[in-house]
Amino acid sequence: MPLYISNFNMNKNDSVWIKTWIITILLVIGLLGGYEYFLKQRGFNASIESNNDLWSWYRSSITSKQNELVIVGASRSQLGINIPYLKQKLRNYHITQLSINGHYPMATLKSLAEDQNFRGIILASINAQAMEDRYLDMQEEQNLYYEKESTFYKSFDAFLTAALKANIRFLHPTLRMEDIINYYDKNHAFPKAFYISTHLDQSSSGNYDLVNKKNLYNHFVKQKEKNYRDEPPTEPDKWKRNVDLLINYSKTIENRGGKVILVRFPSFEEHWNLDEKFYPREKYWKLIEDSPNLHAVHFNDVTGLGIFNSPDSSHIDQKDTVEFTEVLFNYLIMSNYLNLRN
Repeated sequence: MPLYISNFNMNKNDSVWIKTWIITILLVIGLLGGYEYFLKQRGFNASIESNNDLWSWYRSSITSKQNELVIVGASRSQLGINIPYLKQKLRNYHITQLSINGHYPMATLKSLAEDQNFRGIILASINAQAMEDRYLDMQEEQNLYYEKESTFYKSFDAFLTAALKANIRFLHPTLRMEDIINYYDKNHAFPKAFYISTHLDQSSSGNYDLVNKKNLYNHFVKQKEKNYRDEPPTEPDKWKRNVDLLINYSKTIENRGGKVILVRFPSFEEHWNLDEKFYPREKYWKLIEDSPNLHAVHFNDVTGLGIFNSPDSSHIDQKDTVEFTEVLFNYLIMSNYLNLRN
């Protein structure tokens, strides 16, 4: 009898603890759900924070097959190409986004050219400034990390973390508790939603309705003009030496059965005027497009590619990315750079 009573008391205590845990879990879920809804109403979207381990995860996913399509570049290819749409359009290709915000891609082109296993197609977003000596190694950090420091476990962990963040707003990189407190101390308000969101596939999208477009436009134009004046262009004859690097990388990849497509993505209005002032197409890009060993596409030669509205003079709004991607890749298909069937 005493033994029976002892067991009864233990079961009763267990039941109380179970109920307590269930209530606690439901409260936490409710609070987090409410916070998630609050963030949605404030304009926040889920966003990841890319790093060398995640970049290495995608770099390691590239196979030796010829149906590999690798996109390299900086923010224009990251914000402009709609990867989900492209994967639906080019179902016969395995598509990998390796663009890195603020970093020209010559180091990644070099790495893929030196990779004896790579036999696929590279679409490289590039411009004349990217060919300057001082910018050739801008993506070297990511490539060296991939080659010497990355491991499957670190990369896989980065992918799993990103997959979680890609679906939950309150894990947004700008919503760390310290950042929220610092912002509130300074502005006496909750942080505003950042207009750029980065997705699990490493592409990004810009919701320019969240920012003052005029201020952002002026900022980009002034920043570009300062950049050009602080770091003036190399004379075309000397600059051409690095076009030879492009030719060497392209030839190396083509000898293995692959291809490199160089695309000069659009810049707009005053930004484009600055590009033409400091790097006129006839003196710089023409040296690329006239080379018989390179496949080069300039946005001004693609009907409909330069007509999009650019809120900041350099990138397009997320609502235009599907149409932009369609126009660009229809041209590449019609020009036989890409095939709908391999």
